[in-house]
Amino acid sequence: MKMRFSSVPGRGLAALGLAAVLLTTSGSNLNAASADSSNALVGVWSIQVTLRNCATGAPLGAPINSLVSFHQGGTMTETPGGQAFAPGQRSDGHGLWSKKDGHTYRQTFIALLNFDTPPNLPGTPTFDPSRPVSPGFFAGWQTVTHTLQLDDADHVSSEGTNAFYRTDGTVYRTGCSTAVGERFK
Repeated sequence: MKMRFSSVPGRGLAALGLAAVLLTTSGSNLNAASADSSNALVGVWSIQVTLRNCATGAPLGAPINSLVSFHQGGTMTETPGGQAFAPGQRSDGHGLWSKKDGHTYRQTFIALLNFDTPPNLPGTPTFDPSRPVSPGFFAGWQTVTHTLQLDDADHVSSEGTNAFYRTDGTVYRTGCSTAVGERFK
C-alpha cells in the first residue's frame, strides 16, 4: 500500500515531519514507563469521549465511543467510534503516554485523515438527513492531547484538546473534549 500525504511536492514530507515532531516532542520522557505504578494504565480501555465548547465546557452532542490501548513502554493506539467520519476516512490513532504526578498521565496521538468530506449540518441548505451529521473534514491529520486521571484501578477520566490539519500543515479546526473510561477485563 502506498501512502500519499500530499499532491504538492514537499508538503507531504512537511506533514510527515510535523507529525513526527509532535510525537517525539510532546512531553518529557513520554517513552519511559517504569515497572512500578507507572504501568497502572497499561491495558485496553472502553472510552466515551464528549466534545466540548472550549469557552463554556458545554457538551457538543452525544458521547462518542472509542477503544484505547495503553502499551507497556509508553505507546498507545486508539480506535474511534462515531459517525462523523466517512468509512475509511480516519485511521486509528497512534501515540505516546507518560506518567505525570500521582495518578495523572498524559497522552498524545495522531490519526491520518485520508480524504476530504463536505459538511452535513442540520439547518444548512445542503443538509441530507439520510447521511450522518458531520462538520466536514479535509485530508491531513488530527492530533489529540489529554491529561488523564486514574480514578481507581478500573476507571479513568480525562480532558484535553484536539487539532485538525490540512495536508499542507495548516490548522483548520481545534476543539476540546473530556472522556471517561473503564478498563476492559
